[in-house]
Formats: sequence, C-alpha cells, structure tokens
Amino acid sequence: MDINQIVIVKPGHVELQKSTMVEKLEPFEVLVKTEHSIVSAGTEGSSFTGLIEEVEKYFNRPYPSKTGYGNLGEVISVGDSVTMCKPGDRVLSFSSHASHVKADSSRMALPVPKDGDPLDLVFARMAGVSMSALRSSTVQPGDTVLVIGMGLVGNFAAQIFQLSGANVMVADISDLRLEKARECGISNTLNNDKHDLEEAVMDWTDGQGARIVVEAIGISELIAQAASITSKHGELILLGTPRAHAVFDATSMLLDIHMRAIRMIGALEWTWPQNPVQRARDITANYKLLVDWIYSGKLLTRPLLTHVAKPGECQDIYEGLTGNKNEYMSAVFDWT
Repeated sequence: MDINQIVIVKPGHVELQKSTMVEKLEPFEVLVKTEHSIVSAGTEGSSFTGLIEEVEKYFNRPYPSKTGYGNLGEVISVGDSVTMCKPGDRVLSFSSHASHVKADSSRMALPVPKDGDPLDLVFARMAGVSMSALRSSTVQPGDTVLVIGMGLVGNFAAQIFQLSGANVMVADISDLRLEKARECGISNTLNNDKHDLEEAVMDWTDGQGARIVVEAIGISELIAQAASITSKHGELILLGTPRAHAVFDATSMLLDIHMRAIRMIGALEWTWPQNPVQRARDITANYKLLVDWIYSGKLLTRPLLTHVAKPGECQDIYEGLTGNKNEYMSAVFDWT
C-alpha cells in the first residue's frame, strides 16, 4: 500500500516522502486513514533543530526518522485482537504524520465523536501530556498553581488545574501566548521578560510562594528559579522535558527544596500505565476525559490553533514552530 509520510531527514530538513506499507495487520494493530495530525513543537522541534542529540541518554533518534505522535483518522480495518475500536470509527492514536498509519490499540486507538470538529479533537493529544501534571500533584480546590510556559502543554495544564478548582497564574515571555491564555479563560497572566516573576508570585501569594509550580518548558535555569517561588511543603512539577545542556550552581535550588520540604516531581506522560490497573489512573482514561471536555467546550482549543497546513508544507511549519514563536503557537496537518 502506497502512503505519504513526513520524515525529518536531518537537522533543519523535513520533507513529505512516499513509502510503502505492508497491509497485513498484527493482532492489536488498527489501519487508520489520517484526517489530521498535530505537531508537538517541543519534542518534534528538538528533533528538527538537532537539540535532541544533546541528550543521548534518553533520546537516541538517528536520522532520517518518522515524526509525530498525535493522529486522528478513520479506522479502515482492525487486527484479530482489537476490541477498542471498529472499522468506521474515528480514532485518536499515538501515531505519526502519515496519510495512513497502523495504530497500536494496545497503547491507544480511542474512538472520538464523529460529529466533533477534528481541528478541536486532535488537540486532545497534547492535552494528554498536560494531564500528567494534574495527576502527579496533590492539588486541592483553592490551591495556588503557577504554570511557567504557555505553549500548548503549559496552556492545557493551566486550564486543567483551573477546572480542578485551583487558583491559577501563568507566566511566559511571549505576548502572543499570554493573549492566547487569556482567550482560554486564564486571566492572571505575567510576562516574566518584562516583570519580575518572583516579586509577582510573592505578591499574589502573600509571601508564601505558590502551592504548586509547573515548569512546562524544560529549561534547567527556570526549574531552579521555580524552586525559589514554591511554597513550604509545596510541589514543583517538571512537565517540560529538559534537553539543552546547562551549567549553573544548583546549590540554591537544592537548599530551597531541602529547607522548605518541597517535593520535586517528574510528570512524564509515559510513566502512566497504558491500560486500567488497580488504584491508578491510566492514559486511556485520561484521554477519554479530555476528549469529553473538549467536545463539551470545557477545555478550550480553538484559540490555540494558529496554523493548518497541507503535509507538503511541512518544512515551513517546522521552521515556523522552532524559529518564529511570536506567530506560531501550533500546527495541524490536514490530510483530507
């Protein structure tokens, strides 16, 4: 079967390539005709720029490589052991940017409403990353939560904490991203390039620091700063993935964590179980909830959509997402 797929050929170069897919399905595989796929600006952007090569311990991704992990499309056929979906369903999966994909239903091939707008529903994939911050925390209604970084993952984290009843403040250096946050109902915003973050947080919390601080970018120096504005017995959640090497004195951060009994928590989505297990939330349950929130309008996505492109425009899209963050907030490929 002939397909088209987006491939990062080498750092700085991505293209749409023709390929051949073997049509025979393994027992848990689902053949999907893609409608839309969403770009992860952080993970995919680090592959596009070559930044990912700095962290070989966890990311050993030789070039050329397929890219993408947020796919929405129609099920064409299913393997013998698939129970999650059936032919004709529209499903969200962790599949790549391609005209047709084989989704692994043992991970997720989640049916979503056919009458929902695909340009909204596909954002559930990025919101799923954000959900791990909430699940990792001990948030209670009324808690102060600071989210640093208003890309897609940070924005959704802020919305999700706000839906949980938290009192949320967000910070970013991009006026565009802060404007988008306000359009999503997050009113307490701060440009920390123009204003002092520590001073603003301490004023907001009466000198206590935020009960929960979420670093949603993955910048080591920001993580260190975040510890200084986390309250006693508070939680510092690492939602962004640190990739760039950094050299600085970590003593002040470690002293803050030690003296104020701060819990530093890694919130990588993939640490959650794929399927239901006793006494634990699972990834599929997270996505079912997020799809429902998006479909019902509780979780806002449309203000975050800045670019819809055909797959052949992939070079421009990746250049924009990594090099022009004042205009590019997100990108969705339209395969229809």
